Amino acid sequence: MSDKHEHARDLAEEALEALDKGDEARADALIAEAKKLDKSAVVELIEDLDEDAGSGPAAPSQPTT
Repeated sequence: MSDKHEHARDLAEEALEALDKGDEARADALIAEAKKLDKSAVVELIEDLDEDAGSGPAAPSQPTT
């Protein structure tokens, strides 16, 4: 993983923390900066969060067919 990619992902994670604290302006700025560095890092973080959300005990069960 490149330093640029890793830094972009760190910024995206920091944006989530800012959003959690209610600082939407900072979160928006951090996401914008992360996207400029490496948009794929932001997409990767979102995908990871989606996977984590789908694997928790409160996640809805997936129908098996």
